Amino acid sequence: MKITTRILLLYIAGVIIFFAARSVFVPPSFGELGHFRAKSMEEIASIQTKVGENFECFDCHVKEYASWSVGEHKGISCMSCHGLIKAHAKSPDKHEARDEFLSYEAYPSIVDFCLSCHAESPSKPANFPQVTIEHGREEFWNCTTCHDPHNPVR
Repeated sequence: MKITTRILLLYIAGVIIFFAARSVFVPPSFGELGHFRAKSMEEIASIQTKVGENFECFDCHVKEYASWSVGEHKGISCMSCHGLIKAHAKSPDKHEARDEFLSYEAYPSIVDFCLSCHAESPSKPANFPQVTIEHGREEFWNCTTCHDPHNPVR
C-alpha cells in the first residue's frame, strides 16, 4: 500500500509541476489560432527592416511608384519581387538592383519569375490571377511584353 501511495503522490506532484511550468513558459495567446502563439504575428509585423522599405525605392523610382500605387500589385512590397537589394539602396550608381535578386541563377526567364506566384494551381483562390504554363511560352516572349510588372492589368 505504501508504494502505491508514493507512486500516486509522485504522479500528482508531476502533474502539479507540469501545470506550474506550463503557466510560466507558455504564453497566454498560445493556441488561440491553432498550434502557435497568436501574438507572434503582430510582433513579426511590427519589426522594421533596415533596408528595402517601399519609400526608399520611390525617392528615385517615381515612374514605377506612379504605376505601382494604382495597380494590382500595390499590396505587394518592392522587396517581394526585387529582394532587399541592400547594395543598390546604399550605392545605386554602382549596383543595379537586378544584380542582387533577379538573376538568371534564381530564375532562368521572366516567365519563370512571374509563374513563381501566378502559375495555375487549384489551391489558389478562384479570383487570383493565374496563368497556364503554356501561356506565353513562345520563343522570345515574356510577360512584360504585354504586362507592366508594377501594374500588370495594363
